[in-house]
Amino acid sequence: MHRLATLPGGWTPDTEGVIFIQQRPAPLVFLTAADTDIQLLAAATSRLPTGFPALRGVNLLQLQQHLTIDTYAEEVLSQAQGIVLRLLGGRAYWAYGLEVLKETVQRTGATLFVLPGDDRPDPDLISHSTVPLAQVDRLWRYLTEGGIDNTVNALKLLANCSLKTDYPLIPPQAIPRVGQYEWPVQRCEEQILPGKPVQNSAKVGIKVGILFYRAHYLAGNTAPIDALCQALVDRQLHPVPIYASSLRDADVQAEVLQWFQGDSTPGDLDQGDPTQEDTAIQVLLNTTSFSLAKLDTETPNVDLWKQLDVPVIQVILSGGTIEQWQNQTQGLTPRDVAMNVALPEVDGRIISRAVSFKSVQTRHEALEVEVVGYEPVADRIQLVTDLAAHWVRLRQTPPADRKIALILANYPTRDGRLANGVGLDTPASCVEILKALQQQGYQLSNIPLTGDDLIQQLTAGMTNDPEGQGRSIHQSLDAEDYSTYFTSLPQSVQDGIQSRWGTPASAKGESRFAPTSFPIPGIQLGNIFIGIQPARGYDRDPSLNYHAPDLEPTHEYLAFYYWVRERFGAQAIVHLGKHGNLEWLPGKGVALAASCYPEVAIGALPHLYPFIVNDPGEGSQAKRRSQAVIIDHLTPPMTRAELYGPLQQLEGLIDEYYEAQSLDPSRLSVIRDRILELVQREGLEGEVGRGSEGRGERREERGERREEWEVGSQESGVGSRKSGDGKDERAIESAVAIQKPKAKSQNLESRWTEFLARTDGYLCELKESQIRDGLHIFGQCPQGRQLRDLIVAIARHPGAGRLGLTRAIARDWGWILIH
Repeated sequence: MHRLATLPGGWTPDTEGVIFIQQRPAPLVFLTAADTDIQLLAAATSRLPTGFPALRGVNLLQLQQHLTIDTYAEEVLSQAQGIVLRLLGGRAYWAYGLEVLKETVQRTGATLFVLPGDDRPDPDLISHSTVPLAQVDRLWRYLTEGGIDNTVNALKLLANCSLKTDYPLIPPQAIPRVGQYEWPVQRCEEQILPGKPVQNSAKVGIKVGILFYRAHYLAGNTAPIDALCQALVDRQLHPVPIYASSLRDADVQAEVLQWFQGDSTPGDLDQGDPTQEDTAIQVLLNTTSFSLAKLDTETPNVDLWKQLDVPVIQVILSGGTIEQWQNQTQGLTPRDVAMNVALPEVDGRIISRAVSFKSVQTRHEALEVEVVGYEPVADRIQLVTDLAAHWVRLRQTPPADRKIALILANYPTRDGRLANGVGLDTPASCVEILKALQQQGYQLSNIPLTGDDLIQQLTAGMTNDPEGQGRSIHQSLDAEDYSTYFTSLPQSVQDGIQSRWGTPASAKGESRFAPTSFPIPGIQLGNIFIGIQPARGYDRDPSLNYHAPDLEPTHEYLAFYYWVRERFGAQAIVHLGKHGNLEWLPGKGVALAASCYPEVAIGALPHLYPFIVNDPGEGSQAKRRSQAVIIDHLTPPMTRAELYGPLQQLEGLIDEYYEAQSLDPSRLSVIRDRILELVQREGLEGEVGRGSEGRGERREERGERREEWEVGSQESGVGSRKSGDGKDERAIESAVAIQKPKAKSQNLESRWTEFLARTDGYLCELKESQIRDGLHIFGQCPQGRQLRDLIVAIARHPGAGRLGLTRAIARDWGWILIH
């Protein structure tokens, strides 16, 4: 049973159940997947000739359910004489709707234009049109070039083709695919008058690029861009807002580079004007969706970002409503996550926040549709521009003056688990990072000589370990200072923490803390702080989980990060190794709000995170929830497991048996006895002889198999005998039975052959298994045997267009691989 909702041509993306679009029929109908098309149609209608045929517009997001599509086709499309369908993503995006639309026009004889929603030709999509290709191409060019004038002519062409009118047309007018947006300045330090273009303002200042879609520029859907520009000016930064059609186009990329690399900015700049700086941008705020990298290539192509060589911050213009975002824990819809998070992060972009959401601007009476635009959210704008400003400050500060915090994980909260990281020798890696920073000019003193030396220095002071609470305190946060900070947090954060852990006063009053301060575990080495990440609270309540999504951090936790940000003055935070607990704090999954705890803790600081390369899933948590730049590090050196002890002896005996089959068959019985004796003595019968598929065999089934062997021995006329040491050797008697080929023992001979083959395969598989050989040290390449084994381990792995070393050798030697 469906819940039915009737919408007046409206836009409610979160509506559940079946919806109906309430529109009156009209001669012309425009179906599109882009809100910017609706905005342009609304602006263009006022410039159409008097008496122009009625036009309806609808967003395809409102035509998703089959019943909705069928009803709209029956009530509106069936009475239309000209229909335009503009699709993003090809026919698969709206496959059912396209089929219904084709059936409708076949029945009514209406004119149908089916067009791609971007500037890339799609012959398959265009082929569903019912008008000559030349007319389809012309209409597509009008819409691709965009702008009000081109949209007016597109509608005239639609009327001429569908209704046999004769409106005069001008050819599609080219609009630059890339250009600088002259945003309306509201205020700045130079008291620029409203409406004055940005290139005449803030001449002295560090440039920050803003990249957005040309379609938003043409439709006037630029409120978030205006807000970003103004927030940057408020931070003494010079915004350079550039619109572009599609970053997939190499020519567009080249023009974008010219605009952002100040020494070759295109346009009519006065080269003799000394006030016009030709400096490049220092940070880019990118609002475009999808990814530049083509995943079907050996190496992702991200040349644009490499040539810019600046931090690229992904700014999300959400396709949902602010109510959706506020009410859901995931933060964004799956469509938003795919377009604006998952694909962009393939390029290595820094994932920030959603700064705007769609809202109804007005209802257009002629189109009978609601016009939707982006509405910026002030505090999200502030957070993103703060992040950009902090990256600028980091880049502009000389290394000797930069202050960096290196945070080491500590779970469980015992000194023995301090600086743990999956596959990483974290203490040694930290020392190597400190050495590298010193070589680059960072102000450091008393660098530990080794990882052990670092741990000794850390544990000489207070740590998270309850047994270490009486040690010296190297730094602390005044309780009054923390209380003032705590009251500045969102009320929901204050309520959540106090309901779980009590007031700040009750926290500092516990016996483990000094009465007037919060101790900060860690050591300062000049401008570098090495801190021990505090526990979330699971150390106080064992029932709580490290990854618990609803466990609020303690007062001590917030005090630690507040001290790092505001009192130590860190310009960047590095969490070293997989993984800490910051990215697992409560809050939205992505597109965080001010009340989400990862943001409360880390704020808008640049965040770097060395993370093991083979776990991108958990790394994405840090990217999406704490604006982390993931720096992949190698796995530990890999090597072959090899064989040792009894298994190595067993392999040697099997090789000896196969060799004796052709060279000295008289030795087979002796070798067979030795094989079975070794298997029984070492208790290997439960593993060998069954291969990888049979290792889960039940114990009772193994017992039944042993009984079958013993019965077979007796049926062959061989009784039990004692070996020299008096042990029962029933398994060896089975071998003797197999040596005497009789009619009843043929099955046992076959099973012995199978036993040998499967045991040999099992030993080979075990020997070739890849295992870790130590831990990786960040910044160091494995040496000697470890490097050789790691290269072989990587080369053995097959991939796209690559057989893998083992298969390649087998093919060259003419071997047949059995899968």
